Amino acid sequence: MAPSAQDEVQLQTKNIDQNVHRLDLESDGHLRINGKEKTDLLDGLIPSIWTATRPAFSENSIFLHMRHSPQWSQHEMPVGDLISCNRLLACSRLTRYWMGPAFGTSAKDVPLDTQFLLVEVSENGPYALLLPLVDSGFRASLHYSDNKIDIVCHAESGDENVKLDSSGMRALYVSVSNDPFELLKKGFVHVSEETGTFSTLDQKTLPETVDEFGWCTWDAFYSKVTPQGILDGVASLQAEGVPPRTLILDDGWQQVTPSPPDWKTESKNTSINARSNAVVSRVANLMFDSLSKVVSAFYERFVRTAKHGTVGNRIWYYLAQTVLKGQLENYFHAETDFGRQLSGFTPNFKFHSAEGELKDLVSTLKDQLGVKRVYCWHALHGYWRGVSSELGQSVGINVTQVQTNPSNHLLQIEPQLAWDTVSLFGVGLLSNPSDLTIFYKHLHSPLVEAGIDGVKVDVQSGVSALGSGVGGGPHLARIYTEAMEASVSERFSSEDGAANCINCMCHSTENIYRYKVTSVARASDDFYPHRPESHTVHLVNVAYNSLFMGEICLPDWDMFHSKHESAHLHAAARAIGGCPIYVSDEPGKHDVTLLKRLVLSDGSVLRAKLPGRPTRDCLFSDVGKDGTSALKIWNQNSYGGVVGAFHVQGVAWNFVTNENEVVDAAPVPLTANVKPHDVESLRDITGPFAIWRHRSSALEVLPDGNTLTTTSLSHSEWEVFTIVPIQNSDNNDVAWGPIGLVDMLNSGGAIQQAGELEKVVVSGEEEDSPTTSTQFISRGPGRFVSYCQPAPSRVLIRYGDGNSVGDLLFSHDAPSGELSFILPEEKGGAHSVTVLW
Repeated sequence: MAPSAQDEVQLQTKNIDQNVHRLDLESDGHLRINGKEKTDLLDGLIPSIWTATRPAFSENSIFLHMRHSPQWSQHEMPVGDLISCNRLLACSRLTRYWMGPAFGTSAKDVPLDTQFLLVEVSENGPYALLLPLVDSGFRASLHYSDNKIDIVCHAESGDENVKLDSSGMRALYVSVSNDPFELLKKGFVHVSEETGTFSTLDQKTLPETVDEFGWCTWDAFYSKVTPQGILDGVASLQAEGVPPRTLILDDGWQQVTPSPPDWKTESKNTSINARSNAVVSRVANLMFDSLSKVVSAFYERFVRTAKHGTVGNRIWYYLAQTVLKGQLENYFHAETDFGRQLSGFTPNFKFHSAEGELKDLVSTLKDQLGVKRVYCWHALHGYWRGVSSELGQSVGINVTQVQTNPSNHLLQIEPQLAWDTVSLFGVGLLSNPSDLTIFYKHLHSPLVEAGIDGVKVDVQSGVSALGSGVGGGPHLARIYTEAMEASVSERFSSEDGAANCINCMCHSTENIYRYKVTSVARASDDFYPHRPESHTVHLVNVAYNSLFMGEICLPDWDMFHSKHESAHLHAAARAIGGCPIYVSDEPGKHDVTLLKRLVLSDGSVLRAKLPGRPTRDCLFSDVGKDGTSALKIWNQNSYGGVVGAFHVQGVAWNFVTNENEVVDAAPVPLTANVKPHDVESLRDITGPFAIWRHRSSALEVLPDGNTLTTTSLSHSEWEVFTIVPIQNSDNNDVAWGPIGLVDMLNSGGAIQQAGELEKVVVSGEEEDSPTTSTQFISRGPGRFVSYCQPAPSRVLIRYGDGNSVGDLLFSHDAPSGELSFILPEEKGGAHSVTVLW
């Protein structure tokens, strides 16, 4: 959308408030920050290409509009030189599905396909936010160019027949502020209001599942999941006192073609030996020939990490499209699910047989095993290779089998796109919105009839990468997402309007900028139990991606295994991440002690209030490979906040080889410095503060928000700090700071409401004289700790049912001020506790 002449004129005003940053596109091509000092952010914007408009009531933000002639399906337009940059954080696509962070100090550090860019203009601010947009059927991104101009805006439709017309597109949003978190919040509001294509998280209602413990079938069974396996998994956790209230039935329940080989031969009467022999036979049949070792060695040495267009890359592409194509097809069909298409809307034989239906399974889970909600997995376009033509014909919708042609830009991000199953064998897509409405009706209605409550919608950015010949990626993402969200709203909404949906593999802005209704989205690539190098970098990705994703959806930090060498690292991160907490343990393989630090006895979790994000002092620190910085993540509870410190050095994404790289196999211990004002919501409170260290079970008092406490961390170690303001009574005779249930990783998440210290008259005492009192509401059961000076005279509890009142025994350590007592099991809800002095 091109700005009007009146809009452009309005960018220039005579009166500039010197106390506020103002952003202007000057006539000489400078994008200038005007305030107490004038600072050029970018230089070299060409007036014939770039014009600007300003959001309503915003002096510090502009939209940059791009025009270009001739009209092409993709454009590489110079934005300008990045003049003022102390440090930067770029979130860029790692694959078609996922993005991750990159750090640096200049434009040279901005990777290909950067979707979000945060710049520290000078030390400690101001900060600038640059958001490439999706508009007019085109998707924009940023990257560094060594050709005269630093920063280039790449815009493409994904279809050579869809070209940018003379009106151009809104290509880039830019804003400046002294507060990076406020900058992000207001920035996404501006983009939402201007484009109208998505809603921010603040405008959405979260599903209740985010506050309940869950179990996902994926890493326990993968697509070989069965009803009995599901029942065993849920029963196993319930028996250990950590009952899952949400179940996610992942891949493996749908009808697909071609059928997996073990589906054809496997039955409950098949012997173990027969199954093993079938696997051995299948592997033998898949051996290419006597040259297989040579072929494998060639791929490993010359192809796996090679850039698109290199000699090895081109040779492998030719082989994959010709002499190896048949063997690759056999391999994909026998050993993976990526080559299959959806062939039916009802569940497959495992969940649709004489032994029972999916509906029977759901009833058993809810009626006998205490599960409240069940989600089912499906791909945005049905299955990994879309929908079969026969299935489309059976319900009267037009399925087009598309032979994809990924753009050069996409192939630079993920060279393997050229020989994956979709590129080799095609994909079944729908390109008519009315057909998509019918498609989702047939896909979702059987689930509703079976009692399914929600869906996990996967492979989303895989669909937007398939736009060639069918209107382009932005167009395809729009019509699929609109139809999916409409169906979810109709069929899987709670009474409060929350959409019961998890968006996944969705990190192209073509998808992210389309979520008007759904409120939860995965924050990074998967938890991989068998890839030891992936676990620390997983935490880096979820934390930094959440800075941007968290303004549109609640970031989901994925499942993990509770009995795993990295389980405690993942658990601590989930506890403070503000994200859903769910595991994918195999039945009987649980670390129950760890799970009970996350899950209360009723199956609920103590979720922090916001998306977990890096603290201000590590926003631009390369915590995976600089060798010195800890990853610190902050969050907010109903009272106070929480900071987690993690040693995640040693592994980082390599944007050249397109894979995680071990940069230090034995990272040295490091020191993490934590202060109360690391919690952004506590920055307006002077102090003092009480801090509880989870691993060392230590209470300390800091006089103000900038006083540091330190911890030493070995590789993959962590510490969680619960931080609360200390209240002082009017005459300073009582000091009080409630911490929470200290045996839980997010201790402060237990406190639902904390009252002020006040003077009250307690009736029934020998003398009705005023005394100091406070009240709070807390979850239970568990050991509750507070900072308290002096010791109280009584601690009273009123149970959630409102009928039972009693005294609680407590202990008090005078030197540290630690007050401790045990909260019992809840009766009808959270406990109301009164403390008297």
